[in-house]
Amino acid sequence: MNCCDYECNQGRDCPVRVAKARPVMKAADPLPDSVWRYQLKRLGYWLLMGILGMLWLSFLVACTYIYSA
Repeated sequence: MNCCDYECNQGRDCPVRVAKARPVMKAADPLPDSVWRYQLKRLGYWLLMGILGMLWLSFLVACTYIYSA
């Protein structure tokens, strides 16, 4: 009945028996945002602002043309 040389017959009541623990994996750090996606968002924003600005400018030109005639 020696637990050290694996002749233990006590089963679950063996005092040397140690609970098996699973190794805990820490969560990985999230990856940083892609640079090209950020730049593409900025480009899209400025293109949209440019289009809206051109529409606003054409509206102002049309209004001044109507009132000056």
